[in-house]
Amino acid sequence: MKSAGSYVSSFIASVLLIFALIGSAGCIVADSFLTQKRLTELTEEKEISGLVHKELKKIFTEQYAVTGIPSDVYMEALDDEYLQEIINEKIKSGFMHLGNSDYLSPEIPNERLDSSITDFYKEYAQSINYEIKNENDPYYAKLKSAKEDAYKIIWQYCDVYKFSSLEEHGVLSKISPIYSSLPTMKIMCIGASAILALVLVVCNFKCTKDTLYWLGASALSAGVLGGVPCVYLINTDYFSAFTIKQSQIYTAYTSAMRMFTSSFLTVCCIFAVSAVALFILYGIFSALSRKSENKTADVNTEPT
Repeated sequence: MKSAGSYVSSFIASVLLIFALIGSAGCIVADSFLTQKRLTELTEEKEISGLVHKELKKIFTEQYAVTGIPSDVYMEALDDEYLQEIINEKIKSGFMHLGNSDYLSPEIPNERLDSSITDFYKEYAQSINYEIKNENDPYYAKLKSAKEDAYKIIWQYCDVYKFSSLEEHGVLSKISPIYSSLPTMKIMCIGASAILALVLVVCNFKCTKDTLYWLGASALSAGVLGGVPCVYLINTDYFSAFTIKQSQIYTAYTSAMRMFTSSFLTVCCIFAVSAVALFILYGIFSALSRKSENKTADVNTEPT
């Protein structure tokens, strides 16, 4: 008969294993999917550059009343490929700063944009018979300012994950230690899970099949506790309720959150499937054990 001490020890180890498995799932998903490469691929999959293009068209059209520069001057020089290049650079810069790097994004010039703005200013100057006197003429200062403002707006709208704002408000510096520790945390959680599984083996060394039961119970509990919230978030389309005005930021963030949630749910489903397999094995070994015990009892009761 199983001792009370063995049962209590198995129960405690099983409960701790549940949290270790959930922690392992979270660290594995975060370390594997919340990366520069994956977020960059996600913006390409969701065609975020096209959304940025639409937002820039809108902002440059609205600014026409102030600048007097038609939006076509900018938009005809901007294509999705160029915008995607800047999006990728902003993501790279964000992750470099998460790693406590002093990385500075290089300038990504657009000759078509520069020429378009320059041509507009030349034509405008000619239309009002403005004579450019020398290199110090205010004309050049205004031209330079127009180009700088254009690039500033483009880079701002291409920062789809708002890394610059997060850095400015000190959020990245607070997240950085956690992000940098993800690989270590993953190893620790997986290691803790392995140690707790070994503890269950030791606690049930006189009845090995019971180890399968406790492991299955932990895996099933971890799968349910971690998976149910994910199912709720996905089925209710919870992330769609985010009130972010700019479509590229809304799509980038909600897509990333859905990706993380779906990935975490997948790991939880693996836990649940593993639990079913362990319970099946437990049932098989229990049946074989009972059959063996019955045969032994029959032999012992046979008349000599």
